[in-house]
Amino acid sequence: MVTEAVFGPDVNTGGWERTAYVFPFLYGFLIAGDARFESALARARWPALATGVAATVGLLAWASALNAVGTGVMTGATPGWAALQGLAGWAWLVALVGFGAAVTARRKPGTGEPRPAAAREPRWRPAGRYANQAVLPFYLLHEPVIVALAWVIVRWHAPILAKYPALVALSFTATLVIYEIAVRRYRPTRLLFGMR
Repeated sequence: MVTEAVFGPDVNTGGWERTAYVFPFLYGFLIAGDARFESALARARWPALATGVAATVGLLAWASALNAVGTGVMTGATPGWAALQGLAGWAWLVALVGFGAAVTARRKPGTGEPRPAAAREPRWRPAGRYANQAVLPFYLLHEPVIVALAWVIVRWHAPILAKYPALVALSFTATLVIYEIAVRRYRPTRLLFGMR
């Protein structure tokens, strides 16, 4: 938050200032090196999720207010905006890693095998396996899809509170369709996208 407040968001993309990326990288190193950090994140997942949602809603409301008075987000951004953007990003990271840590904590230590519980596999496991395979291709495909759709959506005569959810929903759906139709089903594309 301090890095974002001092340096502001990246003026070209509106994303985090480049220096801010050092912190998730270093903290990721620490978290991977000590299981206590992982369990702390698992405990913090719900408060982090609530904080991420609240900060994101605050950013959307702020952006809508700036848009209403004719000031763009980047020209109207202040240290408060940038700090809130940093808080939102960090809270979402903690929530996502925390929920992942909570799921992996349910496995037997050292084996990676699920603890014996019910004989039936939980409904989310097949979806989890599918999502796990799709991570790298989805990551590689999402950026051009978002840029292409944003190029169209930003020209809509609609408030940002309508444009942003539309961009998220459409880009997620389009990326998933491209992955399913053009990548997942063919050996050459699976190899090119780093899949087994």
